[in-house]
Amino acid sequence: FFSTDSKGRRHRGLGFVPSHTGGPILFVANHQFGGQDINLIVPQLIEDRNLYVRGLAHPILFQAAVNNSTKGDPDYIKYGIVEVSPRNYYRLMETKQAALLFPGGVREVFHGKDEAYQLFWPEKVDFVRIAAKFNATIVPLSAIGAADSVQILIDPPDMLKLPFGLGEQLANNSRNVMAARYDGNADSELFLPPFALLGLPARHYFVFGRPIETHNLDPKDKSACSKVYSEIQGEMNRGFTDLLRAREKDPFLDTARRLSYELATGKPAPTFSVDLLNVNQ
Repeated sequence: FFSTDSKGRRHRGLGFVPSHTGGPILFVANHQFGGQDINLIVPQLIEDRNLYVRGLAHPILFQAAVNNSTKGDPDYIKYGIVEVSPRNYYRLMETKQAALLFPGGVREVFHGKDEAYQLFWPEKVDFVRIAAKFNATIVPLSAIGAADSVQILIDPPDMLKLPFGLGEQLANNSRNVMAARYDGNADSELFLPPFALLGLPARHYFVFGRPIETHNLDPKDKSACSKVYSEIQGEMNRGFTDLLRAREKDPFLDTARRLSYELATGKPAPTFSVDLLNVNQ
C-alpha cells in the first residue's frame, strides 16, 4: 500500500491518506477482476488509519442475503457495505461519511483478455457533482494484481456465442440480475464472467493518489465537474502506470518465491523501493 501527498509524491504506507476530521471522504477506485477489492482495501484503512469506509456494492450481494444464499458473517455486513444507489451514495456524502465507490462496476470486474487495469466509466459525472455539493475530499485509488492471477480464455461477450444453447442460457442468467446503475437495465449490464483459468495469486499493489478537494467546485457547473472527473481518471491512470513499471523491480514479484519466503519467515516479503514510484517527480 502506498499513498500520495498534496504535491504528488508517493510514500510507502497510508500515512498521506486524509484523516476523517469532519467532512466526507470519497475513495474512487477501479474494480479489479473478480470484485474482491473491498475485502482488501477496507481492513487496511481501518488498521492503518482508523478509517471505517462504507463500500458501495452491487445489488446482487444483497439479493443473495434476502434469498438466504449466504451463510455465516459475510464481509459486506462486517465492513458496513451498502447497496450502490444514488440515494445511498447521496446519504453517505450528506452525513459526512467515508465511502468507497467503483464507477466501473461490473464492466471492470468481468473485463476481457486485453482490458486489465483500464477504466470503463459512464459518461455522467454525477458522483463528482454530489461530492462537490457536500465539499467531499476525493481520493483516487489505483489497484493492480487480480488480473494477473487468472488467464482469460473467452471474453464475456463471446461467451454469449457459445453453441448448443449455452450462450442463450448465459444471456438469460445475466438478464435476471438487477443492474447496478439506476438508469440502466438488465440488458445494459452484462453480468457474466469470462471463461478463465485460475493461477497462483499474484501480488496486489495499491496506490492512493493525490487527494482532490471540492470546496471550491460548484456542483452546478457541469464543465468544471467534468474536468475534475477527468482529473480523477488521470490520477488513477498515473497510478496504474507507476505500479506496473515499479513492480518489475519487485524481488518477490514471482508468486512461488514470495509465498516460500513468507512461509519460511512468517513475515511479508519486501517489495520494490518507493523511489521507483517517483521517477517522474
